[in-house]
Amino acid sequence: MKYKLLAQRYSRAILKLIDKKEYPQLQQDIKQLREICQISVEQLKILDSMLLSFPNRIEVGKQLTKSLNFEEIWTNLIKILISKHRVEILTAICDELEEHILATKNECKVTLQVAHEHPEKTIEQIKQKVKKILNKEILVNLKINPEILGGFVAETDSLRIDGSIKNNLVKFVNMKSK
Repeated sequence: MKYKLLAQRYSRAILKLIDKKEYPQLQQDIKQLREICQISVEQLKILDSMLLSFPNRIEVGKQLTKSLNFEEIWTNLIKILISKHRVEILTAICDELEEHILATKNECKVTLQVAHEHPEKTIEQIKQKVKKILNKEILVNLKINPEILGGFVAETDSLRIDGSIKNNLVKFVNMKSK
């Protein structure tokens, strides 16, 4: 969230260079970049550090992007981020790109929290309710969170649907105290 506006600007610039037909390849690149960012945290820090000369940092950046579909675009982006000491926003740029691609397909990511494991049929019923509320196809990241006691909590970047027992108990207590 800290770099959202900046990441949106960079992602819009990238999207102008890529045709919509190439979005699947872009999604592959985003997935690879996320993996690289998780595995190579130290390398990313080096890209923003003054420990290496600018040309050496650019070379490290090229190594990170050499297997990507849009290698030239990513390499140029990395160069810009290095020169402006903004490498840390690379994941935020990936988030923005992914959000845009999903929106073009009327999809969105949803984090679904449940208190404990449920049969697939129950999870599917919850998914269908969330899908109906959002009026979009959903990509679900399922998490077990015993703190919600029961029910579910579904979250997107901009919406929270809280059907948890914990939330209902809090509302009940607040209602009783008034």
